[in-house]
Amino acid sequence: KSSSHALFMVSSFGVMVCLCHSAVLSLALKLFVSNYMYCFTCAAFSYLPLPHRCPSTTDPFLKASFDNNNDISNMLSDTVYDTILSGKIATVPNFIPPSLTAALRSDAQNLYQSQHFSADALAAYGTETTAKFDPSKDRTVLKLNQWKRNDIGNYKLRSDVFGNGIMGRLRADLARNLDRPNLTKGTSLTYGVGSTEISYTRFGPGAYLKRHIDEHHEELKGKRGWEKPTRRSITWLLYLNEEDWNPDVNGGELRCFQRKNPTSSPVPVGARPNGDLQIGWLRPTSNDRIERAVFLDANRRAIANNGSDKGSCAMYCILENNTQFYMTNNFDPDPVLFLAGGDFFARQLIAKNPSLAPRFHFLEPPRSAADGLLKKFRGGSLIHTEPNDDEILLDVPPIGGTLVLFDSVILPHEVLPSKGRERWAASGWLHEDQQEAHSYQKYS
Repeated sequence: KSSSHALFMVSSFGVMVCLCHSAVLSLALKLFVSNYMYCFTCAAFSYLPLPHRCPSTTDPFLKASFDNNNDISNMLSDTVYDTILSGKIATVPNFIPPSLTAALRSDAQNLYQSQHFSADALAAYGTETTAKFDPSKDRTVLKLNQWKRNDIGNYKLRSDVFGNGIMGRLRADLARNLDRPNLTKGTSLTYGVGSTEISYTRFGPGAYLKRHIDEHHEELKGKRGWEKPTRRSITWLLYLNEEDWNPDVNGGELRCFQRKNPTSSPVPVGARPNGDLQIGWLRPTSNDRIERAVFLDANRRAIANNGSDKGSCAMYCILENNTQFYMTNNFDPDPVLFLAGGDFFARQLIAKNPSLAPRFHFLEPPRSAADGLLKKFRGGSLIHTEPNDDEILLDVPPIGGTLVLFDSVILPHEVLPSKGRERWAASGWLHEDQQEAHSYQKYS
């Protein structure tokens, strides 16, 4: 009986050992398969076109794909490219994951607390009173010279994300899909392979920006317009706010003034391949139902009375057969293009085409100091702008992780006041080389 009991105990122990061994092997096999499938899934997922998931340079499974210069898969959907080309604003929710949004926001907040932020040139837009500027309540930025410092904040994070990482790949992607090859070559790249201009931006509670356009034709900027080798081509913003941001409560929306009428879709808006920039529109009529972009040719040479070279301009639009139709004779840009109420004066230049003159208006007409006083006298808001009859409003909430893209030349926009909390973003412009200045365009 004792020997039988002992044999039973040994047999039971052996079975238990075998069962335990089998369970361990099964668990190990499951872990191996699970880990293998995870690696395989991540590796495969990294090659999916964005914005299904935006690669983070901190993700080891995605970094190899992200840094692969031979990867020509599109980062964005075709809808995004078409929206930008039509002159409207494109938004890409969840472009970066919440963890990366939080890391960038933390870097921005630490740099702000360390007093590396400074007032931006547009900060005066934040108030219409005579009160002393208060940086805690207005718009301040981490400017480019501070951004590039490797001894402050999380420089590696900024460099990885906005250098060769996300922004470098995005720039190449937009150059290819928007047919703007100059985004990735020329002088603009001497500033870096990522964004030409870049900053962290902080709006204090109540801060806002008035309506404006980010880029203008060289002639509309006078002498300084021809001094810079590059120009802004694409505006981008990456919102870094907390996940609980509620635009109905916290405000801070980016308000865009998009065109109401259909534009001449076969013709690109904003800029021509030769570098001529758009300055206005021809409104549609019953006979011509599309809105046509008006460009400014600043290379029309005219000889002044004293025999010296003098710059001369002419306005034109593009017909369906892709030919340039000049609407004006040659004219000197100064002072016509700089006068408040410029639509009226510009229409006088189109006298040789009487049917076109009433249709013309600037993208954003020149304004004088009296405009604000007149608006206040009429009871209008000084903080936000009502759309014109030919515009449609679109408000973009600053939800963390959202990427915003639009053409820098043609989209008027403003920022509505943030309410009760700080509004954080990374923002900037992708440049391309502007057209060459001729000798008669270089003002003395």
